[in-house]
Amino acid sequence: MTWTDALPVALATLACFFLPGMLVALAAGIRSLATFALAPALSLGLAGVGAVLLALTGITWTLWSYLGFTAVVAVAVLVLARVLASLPGRRATARAGGSTAVPAETRTRSWRQVVTGSIAPLVGVVVAAVVSFTPLKDGIRWPDYPALTWDSVHHHSSVRYIIETGNGSSLSLGAVASNDKAARFYPGAWHDLVSLTVGTLPISVSINVAALVMACVIWPLSVAYLARVAFPRLAWMPLLAPVIAAGFIAFPARMMSYGTVWPAAMGTAILPALLALLLLVTSTRTTPAARVRLLLLLLIALAGATLCHPTATIAAGYLGLPFLLHRYAGVVRVALGRGRKLLAAALVVVPVLAVVLFLAAVITVPSVRSVFYFQTTPVGPATNALGAAVFDTMLAPLAHGNTEPFWVGGLLAIGGFILTIAVREGRWVSVSWMIAILLYVVAAGEQTFLRPVVGLWYSDPVRLGGLVPLFTSLLAAFCVTRVVESTITVTAARLPVLARPPAAGAATLALVVGLAAVLYPHTGELRADARSERLAADYWRHLEWSGGIASLSELRMIERLDEELPEDAVVLGDPTSGAALVYSLAGRDAVFPTMMGAWDRDAEYLGRNFDRLDSDPRVCELIRQYNVSYFYDDDGRYLPDIIHRKNMEGLTAAGLAPEDLSLVDSSDDGAAVYKIESCGL
Repeated sequence: MTWTDALPVALATLACFFLPGMLVALAAGIRSLATFALAPALSLGLAGVGAVLLALTGITWTLWSYLGFTAVVAVAVLVLARVLASLPGRRATARAGGSTAVPAETRTRSWRQVVTGSIAPLVGVVVAAVVSFTPLKDGIRWPDYPALTWDSVHHHSSVRYIIETGNGSSLSLGAVASNDKAARFYPGAWHDLVSLTVGTLPISVSINVAALVMACVIWPLSVAYLARVAFPRLAWMPLLAPVIAAGFIAFPARMMSYGTVWPAAMGTAILPALLALLLLVTSTRTTPAARVRLLLLLLIALAGATLCHPTATIAAGYLGLPFLLHRYAGVVRVALGRGRKLLAAALVVVPVLAVVLFLAAVITVPSVRSVFYFQTTPVGPATNALGAAVFDTMLAPLAHGNTEPFWVGGLLAIGGFILTIAVREGRWVSVSWMIAILLYVVAAGEQTFLRPVVGLWYSDPVRLGGLVPLFTSLLAAFCVTRVVESTITVTAARLPVLARPPAAGAATLALVVGLAAVLYPHTGELRADARSERLAADYWRHLEWSGGIASLSELRMIERLDEELPEDAVVLGDPTSGAALVYSLAGRDAVFPTMMGAWDRDAEYLGRNFDRLDSDPRVCELIRQYNVSYFYDDDGRYLPDIIHRKNMEGLTAAGLAPEDLSLVDSSDDGAAVYKIESCGL
């Protein structure tokens, strides 16, 4: 399959992730860049919440039900916006710019404002998309080829489950990893949207295309929007920041390949938009009417982030802490200034009490403690992790790490860090950068008392490392922009023509573009080869790995099963041998459709004792109980020593009588699917 063949899926993915969110944003009075940047987070909110509510009312999750729910929400937001605009005292503020996404803007803008406010971010996003697409696409190689990793199997099966059941509710999606199919919570907003784009093509096509849309479009848009909101005076920041953000390995390349944590990666991609909304909602420049509308959009976006992957919302809280505390302190000061001492005391005591109760729960409640003290193997010394975070050489000692530093990005970010402190502009970005680096260092370094801080990310340095590039790119762009602007200001003293805004703007743009053109070749085209290799390691290079989940020949065999097995077939096999892919790629039920799950004791017994088919009557009894009719056999195992395989040792055809099984299909490297002929089937 070629990437041209996947174009319809790409268009469907863009439509599902953007159009519903854009409709709601427009209904709230949002315009320009914000409409596009906020759309994916809002669409995830609509899908995540909509799927839950539709399931509760018995309505099937389809494209039409998604659009219907979107229409209802958009109308509700539009009515609320009109009501707010008509309230006494609101009309003047609305006309003054209160109905726009960025409070400093007005509805009428000069041509210079249009160029710097709209065209500059657009150019930045387009350039970032161009420099991202080819390396990442080449790393995946084929659009229908699935990433062969532990998490990939789970996400493929989750999408198949939504398609088959018509139920996309996050309250029940966890049922895919169980035998009783009982409702269990699992964040499904991302899977919900991907399920709408599958059609007749393999699920892997929709997943791979969604990953590319996230990396090449959603991520740079989100970064550009935060750059514009955080630094409204620096017009060229939204052009530079997304381009610099495209050059990192930690995100998006590593998060969409190693572990293939696609929902978590999507949560990281929309994080800048969430932070921008938080900035606007808490800004003193935002009018009351605009604040209510923006707060409503923030709630929808946070719902989308939480139901996409909860760590996205947690990250927004961690990384937004610097400016949130600063603005919260301002509210306390205002209360004290107005003589409301009781209110001020409550504003201080309530969050402190909440923190104390939270820490008590972490220390005393076993289930909560197990999450926050999740154990992982340290990558190396914390001092090494610090430099790795700054220069994007994270996890260098490991196979999924990288050793080539991003010197340009790291050095410019250090310069930007110093400048934010010196000129007192955007200092919260530097503080958030330090927080992101600290989180990565805690996860990657030796065990310390700070380990509970990263427990909600499973103490995973891959997920936490993906947070760092956002602020590295912002600080690097800030450094370039401020240096260029200072150069123009100094030069204007000798060339008065540069004192004119049009000339100064043109000269600034020329210097920014010229500097980028000089640095670009020295970054290896923003480390294109390294980004491509990172994805290749967990996509097509797995074909060359004898210990991988499946070979190319085996994948082709699995796809043929769609025609070779009846629709009601149930396949038994060790999920680490490739058998779990039968569910997602061939559309046939499997006893174990994910690598690990809440398997009942009978299923585990069957996994341990299937090879005793001829001597243990209970095996045949369980085969009939689970309606198993086919067996998937393969001597190759993915991560054979992992603890989750302890109940799968008996899933082999070795030692069974020839008359027990009849061959249906096989691959060139020993994988085979048999029809079970014994047990009275």
